[in-house]
Amino acid sequence: LLLLLLLLLFFLLPNAKCQTCGDTPSYPSGSFNVTLAGGNNRTFQLFTPWTEYECSSFCVGPPQEKRPLVINWHGCNAHVPVVAYQEQISRIEQSASDYGYYAITPVGSKEDLIDQFGWNTVGIQCGKFGEDDFVFAETLLDWAAENLCVDTARIYSTGFSTGAFHSNGLGCRMPNRFAGIAPIAGSFGRLYESECKQGSPVSVLSFHSRGDKTVPYDGNFEWLGQAEVTSLWEKRNGCTNETARVTYESETTICKRKECPGAPVEDCTLTGLDHCWVGGRSGGFESPGSCASQPGDIDATKHMFETWEREAQHL
Repeated sequence: LLLLLLLLLFFLLPNAKCQTCGDTPSYPSGSFNVTLAGGNNRTFQLFTPWTEYECSSFCVGPPQEKRPLVINWHGCNAHVPVVAYQEQISRIEQSASDYGYYAITPVGSKEDLIDQFGWNTVGIQCGKFGEDDFVFAETLLDWAAENLCVDTARIYSTGFSTGAFHSNGLGCRMPNRFAGIAPIAGSFGRLYESECKQGSPVSVLSFHSRGDKTVPYDGNFEWLGQAEVTSLWEKRNGCTNETARVTYESETTICKRKECPGAPVEDCTLTGLDHCWVGGRSGGFESPGSCASQPGDIDATKHMFETWEREAQHL
């Protein structure tokens, strides 16, 4: 009888593990469209981690246990296809595969006057006039919750340049739908500072180079400097006199982290790079060599996934 019970547990429990998401479909990787409230169709690329399960029968495919999701917003550019270029410089899907995350890379709308694809967000307009990219983000989140086996408590936003502005904007306006944001070479428009300095906390991990000529590290009349962005998030997340802890230091990079009462804020500052996805594959707008990784540069993609995994242990 005991042997029979053990056999039943062996066969039934793993199968129950495979059904964690019930009947929720989980699409394989590919290109998909969503329709916004106004009727516009928008496109995104989905990466689905392929998983083997401990099942009594052959069980392999899209996740059946809830997995994290990262949304990766490209910069304002004319690289076609923009999704392939964003993955090339960020390697987000590669890390998503390693850590078992879904990854969504949305496609910006095209601004015909400048012939580039991008976003309309907090302090920068690079998308088609009238397109609401906050509605696009909300629609993507709803689609993911309905169609993927996603852990909705572990959704993250990252992005480069204009995509970093949008990640900051999403953290500002939709903090309860994101576990964390990781903007790279971005900022806030000064006109949005008062709106975003108050609200619910969200975990923040920023990367920015002092040599950035496109989105200046020290800001300008239109955009906040990186120190101002970090201060905004620290105050919003409840920091007062917390001491910053160095999490990474080299001849080119220093990362400092504060464990604010609401959520942590970490800021990685680099020297020597231009407008780049830090530690990526030559992802900027200047000469090709200006984004070549230097010895000592932090790998932003690797660091963000490691950070999210550590933070998830405390959720």
